[in-house]
Amino acid sequence: MTRGRRPTIADVARRAVVDPSVVSKVLSGDPSLQVRDSTRERVRQAAADLGYVPNFNARRLRSGAGAIGLLVPEYRNPGNAEIIAGAEEEATARGTLLWTASTEGYPPARYVSLFRSGIVDALLIAGARSGDQLADLVAGGPPVLLVNRRSSGIDRWLVLEDERAATMATERLLAAGHRRIGFIGGQQDLDTAARRCAGYLAALEAAGVPADPRLRAFAEYTPDGGAQAVREILSATTSVTALVISHGLAGLGAWAELRSRGFRVPEDISLIGINRLPFESLRSPAMSRVELPLRDLGRRAVQLILDTPPAEPIHEVFVGPVTFVEGDTIAPPPR
Repeated sequence: MTRGRRPTIADVARRAVVDPSVVSKVLSGDPSLQVRDSTRERVRQAAADLGYVPNFNARRLRSGAGAIGLLVPEYRNPGNAEIIAGAEEEATARGTLLWTASTEGYPPARYVSLFRSGIVDALLIAGARSGDQLADLVAGGPPVLLVNRRSSGIDRWLVLEDERAATMATERLLAAGHRRIGFIGGQQDLDTAARRCAGYLAALEAAGVPADPRLRAFAEYTPDGGAQAVREILSATTSVTALVISHGLAGLGAWAELRSRGFRVPEDISLIGINRLPFESLRSPAMSRVELPLRDLGRRAVQLILDTPPAEPIHEVFVGPVTFVEGDTIAPPPR
């Protein structure tokens, strides 16, 4: 057990050499449990030795009397709005309150410490960057589920098929005749950035197109980050004819930077995004994009946090519709 971390039901189970479900039933006095008295005593002694105090958060949640916290990186991104909407729909249907907060401008520690105080009974986090730091932050707090993120030290995550989405986006550009396809991803310590880059590279490899590292750039999922990524790619090579942009906010900055440099979309350079840009309906030309089932992801996150025992690991890739939305930003490469 990590020093300073509150002991969990899994720790008690390991010490007593029983299944976590047995620990839960012994400590809750479940009359349906049929085990020897010696086993019950061993479990109680293990809990006492470790200083384990049963966590009643899950019981409140299952009864519909609890509250869930949801942390997102920012509210401006339509993708986060979809996750929130889906989570809220499911929480409402289950009689559970959902609290949301944005970490934009504030470190996650500020909110995690608040949620640890007992204001919520479980916490969904969509936006982890440093797994080790995050693991330290959430230790001793309510049950946690990472939403479309995976981080070391936290054994509970739910992710989308990001690799598949990036593969599909790259294949669309390949089908249009492009071979010098760039990729703009998020910071490389982000799990989504790594998975989407893997999908982009897989599509190139399947098509027999060499992957040029000069065509890949990684920056923050912000408009400034997208602009920076475009500058980085164009400073390394001017032969790029298309870009896969893995985030909506980065797409805004990338598009603005291209226009400031005199590039026409799609005549000079083709663009395809993953998920919608902010204010997509107001943009012209409309961005071609691949959409992931973000609202369904929010619903599934609430289902898992409500229905899974706090000490039980969660490793789920959510399989839902990944769809291509036709826009006006893809054309054959310029001669």
